[in-house]
Amino acid sequence: MQGVAAALALGCVTVTTRAFLPSPQNPIYTPPKAEPVLAEYVRLQCDALRKAQRPDSGTARFVLDVDTLGFTTRAELVRGTGDDMLDGVFGAVAAQLTLDAAPAKRRERLAIVYQCTANDAHVAVRTGGA
Repeated sequence: MQGVAAALALGCVTVTTRAFLPSPQNPIYTPPKAEPVLAEYVRLQCDALRKAQRPDSGTARFVLDVDTLGFTTRAELVRGTGDDMLDGVFGAVAAQLTLDAAPAKRRERLAIVYQCTANDAHVAVRTGGA
């Protein structure tokens, strides 16, 4: 009987997917062009992250759906930073990325790595085996 209860308990798991769609009102970015934009945003958030005792460095991971022209059509957050605001900004920019064109639609992995320093912030946007 305990085995049945344990199996039922394991079957009651809720999974939330957070996905971002591109917006025609937002600019389109290549990964290198997105880095300084995201770094400036992170720099402005560094003090707030530290005061809230949240990590001031980390990585957000996404899976991108990319069309044949290289435009992202959907960005799904698969591992967040632990900060909803950062994840939201990273996701919004991830949805605006353009990558290399390809003969078929594809899925790409994306990592956005951020780090606050004394008076600045650094961000790296890595695609592929990120």
